[in-house]
Amino acid sequence: MRALALGIALFVAAPASAQVPSAVTDSIQYLRTRADGMGSKYAEQAAAWRARADAFERIAKEGRDPYAEQRGKIVTRAYRSEITGSLQGYSVYLPPDYDPKKEWPLVIVMHGGSSNGNLFLGVVLGNNMNWKEYSTYWWNEFEPRWLPNCIVVSPDGFGQVLWRWMGEKDVLDVIVDTEKHYAVDPNRIVLAGLSNGGVGAYSIGTRHAWRFSVVQAMAGAPSWLQYTGGRPKEAELRVMRQVSGMDLAANVSATDFRYYHGHLDGGPMKPWFVEAFTQRLAELGVKAKETWYDTGHDILYLVEKHGRTFEQLREVSRNPHPTEVRVSTSDYRAARQHWLEATRIENYPSQAELRGAVDGATLHITVEGARAFAVHIADALPSRPADVRIEVNGTVAYAGPMADLGNVAHFVRAAAGKPFELGFPEDEGALSKRPGLSGPLTDAYFGRTVHVYGTGNPETRDALLKSAKRGAGGWPQWLWNFEQPVLADTEVTDAVLASANVVLYTTGADNAVYTRLRDKLPIQITADGVRIGAKTHSGKDVGTRFIYPNPLAPNRYVVVQGGPTPAAVDAGHRLPDFVPDYVIYDKASTQTRPRLVSSKPPLELGFFDDTWHLPAGFGNTATGAATPVGGEHAEGAELAPTFTESSLPVPEAPPAPPAPTTFLAAASDPAGKAARAMAKRIASFPSFRTTIRGATWNTNAGAVWQVRPGAACEAALAKAGVPFRAAPADKPMATPVATPVVITGPIQGVAFRMLHADRELVMSCELATRLPALAGALRARGVRKVGVISTYRDHPTVSFHTFGLAIDISQFSTDSDTLSVEKDFPATPNQETCKAKPSGNPRGDTLRAIVCDVAKLGVFSSVLTPNYNAGHRDHVHLDLRPDDPRQFLR
Repeated sequence: MRALALGIALFVAAPASAQVPSAVTDSIQYLRTRADGMGSKYAEQAAAWRARADAFERIAKEGRDPYAEQRGKIVTRAYRSEITGSLQGYSVYLPPDYDPKKEWPLVIVMHGGSSNGNLFLGVVLGNNMNWKEYSTYWWNEFEPRWLPNCIVVSPDGFGQVLWRWMGEKDVLDVIVDTEKHYAVDPNRIVLAGLSNGGVGAYSIGTRHAWRFSVVQAMAGAPSWLQYTGGRPKEAELRVMRQVSGMDLAANVSATDFRYYHGHLDGGPMKPWFVEAFTQRLAELGVKAKETWYDTGHDILYLVEKHGRTFEQLREVSRNPHPTEVRVSTSDYRAARQHWLEATRIENYPSQAELRGAVDGATLHITVEGARAFAVHIADALPSRPADVRIEVNGTVAYAGPMADLGNVAHFVRAAAGKPFELGFPEDEGALSKRPGLSGPLTDAYFGRTVHVYGTGNPETRDALLKSAKRGAGGWPQWLWNFEQPVLADTEVTDAVLASANVVLYTTGADNAVYTRLRDKLPIQITADGVRIGAKTHSGKDVGTRFIYPNPLAPNRYVVVQGGPTPAAVDAGHRLPDFVPDYVIYDKASTQTRPRLVSSKPPLELGFFDDTWHLPAGFGNTATGAATPVGGEHAEGAELAPTFTESSLPVPEAPPAPPAPTTFLAAASDPAGKAARAMAKRIASFPSFRTTIRGATWNTNAGAVWQVRPGAACEAALAKAGVPFRAAPADKPMATPVATPVVITGPIQGVAFRMLHADRELVMSCELATRLPALAGALRARGVRKVGVISTYRDHPTVSFHTFGLAIDISQFSTDSDTLSVEKDFPATPNQETCKAKPSGNPRGDTLRAIVCDVAKLGVFSSVLTPNYNAGHRDHVHLDLRPDDPRQFLR
């Protein structure tokens, strides 16, 4: 139970009381927690924060939102951070005449060194002071002396991580949280930062330029290479370039970018840094607004002009549909600008460059360094012409109806030198670098992470626990108020692995999770060193830290920090900030902690290739990590240690139906558009089911169905008593889904619950109309709750999940028991699934009976069990296929 509490519950918001909304409850809790942590130096301020928390709670219990009433004030509120699972605070100011019925401009201000969000918002709004005195006033409750007519927020940024990684995510999360609670104009969001915050403005403002109406970089450094100095290795440079404004300057071509500096700035942000940035912009032909002052580093009030600049900023709106767009990126987390997005970067993290231009109904696009990209078509062509033409690198990649492209058009190149064509990369679900699973080590800083220490050796246990606690406080230097969960290896469950990245601290055999993975990893800990591929580095002080897709949970990372001794493990905390996919170090290279890059070269430093193999030179680079079998499902594939192939014959499949020529829903109906796009895609799908041994086929003409108009389907859903709401229209699906809906409650007494806490139960309305029949069959067997691991998702491209027409169930719960498909389903590879003899395991036989009852309903096109392939051993997959009389069971 402790593993569940630490590994999962920390990532779930605390329940709200009946009187107080959860967001307000969290914020009040944060005020008290922050007050408790201020210490005796800030006793007066702590008392003020507790008093404010008490006052806010009284207001909330009266049924009012205390934060909405703080017009003309500076207050602190909080959201629950995905990265730490803890409450993360930020400060917010509302204008005196704030009215939630209209949209307001939002200005994000990022603090510099020796500051925090609370103090900096007070300074930005007129409470001037000497920066050397900042620490005295960190937690004061400030009154704004200037009252700009816009919302102003100041994130905390996890201290002085200089707005990289978790600091960047804090900024983006604060924007999302502010938009939840206040009326923000999405086209008038300003990003501003001073000093360290200026570094953040150059970085975040170029990485995500398209999100902002104005970017203001004040007294910052545009390049991490400039700021770092020294002699970084090429691998370190590639990590730096991901967050350096100098390397990403092309992205601001359609954004109002403004930068300011003092000619006499004698600090770490040298004037020549900015002069080089100006030269870089000129080389790129990108226009920006440059302002210099005959002064030093402290230029905030010169830029703000005693608050008057806010009124200028609020008048600037971003253009959501620019006719020219440039994308410069080496990071999937910042690969989109306006309507153009790189979706597969060659030799990641090398630089990809894309340019797009709108000419009437034609899009001209050039691509370098990427093998796949996406066009957000409605943003590119808001006039929605009937027909469009898309040329890529001078070749026509598409010409035809715009409606056939959906909201996002994806293009891929089969090989170098080949033209781009409509389609997705074929590596979805395989062991390949892709968004969210690309490395480098710093990529894990953006997500949920649990730190796991080995307990198998009593002599190393305490030292590994100490190392895990250090790692849970974050690797980058000057990171504040950051703490992630720590677990013993014996506390790690499959649910923990599925919900978070894991960092394993081990000397080899003492960490049970590591020993489960060891043979599938490209780098291993040995008794006297570290082996990378076929090469071994020997020595008791040799250690490694590397990142890799977790073979037990392929959509999450595993990070290994290990060596033959606890001292070698702990030395991994003395690596620099900028680290690639893997580092192998020794005592000499970790004698002291370098600030940003290596002062003495480690033994090995580099990146895995695009398929997560070691580069040439390490001998055998095969890792043993398997690719999911069958191609239809990627999630959970590596949960299976083995999969026994059937010796039964492949049955003859009924002939595939022809592509439909008529549709129920008109082409003008969104559901009709989705139906036509689905039909086009389905026609090119590989027929995986026709290659499976021991399957059972049936043909049922009465089961043929077609997509209904959206309104008709939703009416049928309501009549059937299914609780639902329409999927948010402002978050369009990346793939065609007919009438997407979110299931919001139990159906005929059966609760369908997503096991991924961060996902909703989203599916096509057509699938949702089959849930009452499914619920009836389950209820007859005593099932009251099912655990769902997947419904709609946008990958892999040959899956019916991408249409919202598939559901994967891994758990079936009665009032007294929970049956797990992974643990309880009796695999019978050499028998037909529903004709197999009893297994002798009552739990397994009950589970199989449930599945066979579902198959007998005849309302699903496919019922796939662990007998289907290794990728399905932890769940039952049900799907619907329009215009298809064939039904399949395996």
